[in-house]
Formats: sequence, C-alpha cells, structure tokens
Amino acid sequence: MRELTALNVSPTSHSGTRPKSQLWKWSLALTAIVLGFLMWQCGSALRQGRVLADPAVEDFHRQLNAGQYEKIYLDADESFTGEGKHDELVKFLEAVHTKLGNAGATNQANMLVNATTSGTFIVVHYNTTFARGSAVETFTFKKSNGFLKLQGYHIESNALIVN
Repeated sequence: MRELTALNVSPTSHSGTRPKSQLWKWSLALTAIVLGFLMWQCGSALRQGRVLADPAVEDFHRQLNAGQYEKIYLDADESFTGEGKHDELVKFLEAVHTKLGNAGATNQANMLVNATTSGTFIVVHYNTTFARGSAVETFTFKKSNGFLKLQGYHIESNALIVN
C-alpha cells in the first residue's frame, strides 16, 4: 500500500509575497544609496565652494583696500562688467571704500551653490567689518575653469547712508 503524505499549505501563504517583499527591500536600499550619494555630492560642492570663495573674497578685499578698482573690474565676469558699466562700477567701488574704509575681518554667514546648464554659481554672504562700520556683503561668483569670477556684488551697511 501506498501512503499519501499531505502537503502543509497554509491558507495565508501567497506565492507572490516573497518576491514582492524582496523587490520592495531592494528598491528601498537603492533609494537610500542614491540619496546618500546626492547628499555627499551636495556636501562636497559646499566644501569646494568654501575653498574657492574664501580666497576670492580675500582677493577682492585686498584689491578694494589698495584702491585697485580697475583690477576688480578686469578680473570680473563679463556679465558683471558688461558694456558701459566700467565707470559706474569703478565709482561704486571707490564710494564703498571711501565711505567704509579698509575691509577687515570677515565671517561667512551662508553660501548657496547652484549648478545649472549655464554654469556653476556660488552666492556667498559675509558679515564684514570695515574701518568705519560693518556691512553684509553678497558675492555672486561664476565658476570658470576651476576659478571663480565675480558676477555680482551687493553691500548693505548703515555706514553707507550716514554722513
């Protein structure tokens, strides 16, 4: 005689559950890896931005303190120095230097790195102490061949409006 053995099949088991569960776990793991990579890229872009921005701002202040407004103009990006802006920019830098005096200590407040199809842009805010007052400076740089070119400069200081 032959004996029949019964198969132990649970009514709750589904043949598709295990592969779906594995797929979900792999999707979650892949998503975590991609997010980790993107966060690492953002962190390294900010570190690289700081490494490039701090010396660029130091150079700007050194040239401003020395009255080398023409050099600042010549080193800046074309979009900042556009046609007909030479006299305006030189007069502006001279007025800032005359009113505030020499730039001293700087403290980076924040930074934004933006990579677009037009290039990589770094916007940096500094709290700067000048000889005759303090100011918040905003520098916009465009990264070109591993170097930063000044694309925008904005300064806010009460000392600029007070006689």
